Amino acid sequence: MQTDFGPIANGYQALKGMLFTPSSPESMQQLIDWLEASQANPDLLAQARKNQHQLIELECDFNRMCIGPTRLLVPPYESVYRSAGSQLNTKETVAVADFYQQIGLVIDAKLNEPADYIGNELEFLFCVEALLHQQQSQANNDESAALDDLAAQFLNQHLGLWYHSFTAGIEQHAQLAFWRSFAQTLREFLAQRHNPIITGNTPQSEQRH
Repeated sequence: MQTDFGPIANGYQALKGMLFTPSSPESMQQLIDWLEASQANPDLLAQARKNQHQLIELECDFNRMCIGPTRLLVPPYESVYRSAGSQLNTKETVAVADFYQQIGLVIDAKLNEPADYIGNELEFLFCVEALLHQQQSQANNDESAALDDLAAQFLNQHLGLWYHSFTAGIEQHAQLAFWRSFAQTLREFLAQRHNPIITGNTPQSEQRH
């Protein structure tokens, strides 16, 4: 049975799983469980059920777009979208890793992906939201506020600046309808979390319910 880290963390966990291991039955089941519970996107839920036993095809389509071995159609790295010349491992990558250190998150070297890989950025937000859920359940208001602010800062300074381009690329280049629906769901989920700093905006902590 899946551990309940709260609705936001559960969403991050389900979405990141398909970006790390799209051919894993566990990742697909986790996505299906979250979609059933949240009712986030009925079309993606239907696509997930349809492709539940065709995971190799899903992974091949994802790899063709985001992994290689040929030119990446949809680079899954923040630095490519934000640096001059679409470079990898730039100052943006370092800045992302600095955020991770604030909660003691260490990237698994076996994954062979830089800090600003989209799966890693979602992993960070999952960890922050899971910790936030824990602190809220214990009525630790100061710690909760600090974690809420950390998530908002990361979205405003990093993932919020490039997820639209990434998901649009997936929608454009995917051969399978699953990935087009997945991109839409990821974009909508992040849009609900992303709160650019504009005077008069409702604090993110007030948008959680």
